[in-house]
Amino acid sequence: MGKNSFLLYTSDYKCIKDLPLEQKGALLDAIFEYASTGTIIDLPPIVSMAFNFFRSHIDDNTKKWNEKVEKRRAAGRLGGLAKAENSKQSQANVANAKDAKQSQANVAVNVNDNVNVNDTLSLTLSHLVESANESVSESESVNEREEANKVFNPQSIKEQLLSDEIWKESVCMQSTLGVSFISMLPDQLDKFIAYIVSIGEEQSISNISDAKRRFTYWWQNHGRKEVQDENKQVYTVPN
Repeated sequence: MGKNSFLLYTSDYKCIKDLPLEQKGALLDAIFEYASTGTIIDLPPIVSMAFNFFRSHIDDNTKKWNEKVEKRRAAGRLGGLAKAENSKQSQANVANAKDAKQSQANVAVNVNDNVNVNDTLSLTLSHLVESANESVSESESVNEREEANKVFNPQSIKEQLLSDEIWKESVCMQSTLGVSFISMLPDQLDKFIAYIVSIGEEQSISNISDAKRRFTYWWQNHGRKEVQDENKQVYTVPN
């Protein structure tokens, strides 16, 4: 039944007062068995009737006792939860205090680390800038050597210029000869290249842009004059 005791009421004695001792003994055994294990043993009818009075009281008292036990358990659980919550809060407070101290320590470390990192970055950037400048200087030197070592290729220059339609249109407009200059252009390019070779300035033309620039200068100062001289007609005045 969940407990090790039970109550007997003196008011119930009048129900069994007149029973023989043998039946009173059987009733007492039945009461103890039921209170201890909840088992109902077989009894004579008259004894069973008396047992039911005691049984109802035992059941009522057991119910009240179980209710009290449950209330105490509930109160204990609440108290335990409150203690646990207080304990957790205390632990949290301790942890927060430790975290605060650690954060302060981390700030100090981070400040020192940042100073060191900034110094390192400054040194690294300076080194990178110096390395970049050295690389640029080396690259420029290499480019200069490559430009100096380029071989003057007259045929390649002529082919590239003749394949540039936009440049040819521009040259025709600047020539003052109009579209007729298109047919003259291959021959004029040969004369231009021969002129560059004759004055020993092949190295001055390292790319197609140089060739265009030098051709314009040559045409304005040499080529056009030669064409004009060739086209002059000599008139003979009769005597």
